[in-house]
Amino acid sequence: MTRILATILVALPLLAAAGDSDRAPPDPRDNGPDRLDVSKWPVEHQKRYPLFETKCSKCHPLARAINAHFSGADWKRYSKRMIRRPNSGINEEQAVELYQFLAYFASAQGGK
Repeated sequence: MTRILATILVALPLLAAAGDSDRAPPDPRDNGPDRLDVSKWPVEHQKRYPLFETKCSKCHPLARAINAHFSGADWKRYSKRMIRRPNSGINEEQAVELYQFLAYFASAQGGK
């Protein structure tokens, strides 16, 4: 019985890690803030926040995108890579919405 319990205890973390195979490995940006206060942003960008929150946290913590400090041009290039990832679930229309949100976010941070 003890051997079975020991095997289960060793296997559980491995099984849990296997379930997260679609998620990106940890990144230093993951440790920063994981929410944005968009209450003072223009309404069209406030409406895009839930899409950003849902889609960008599917493969990595939302903090990674929030703490990236990319310019609008960087976000355009990076978002094209993200929509091509398997299982991203981002269609072309959503990609445009996400880019517009991220470009505004970059400009609000002082990016280009």
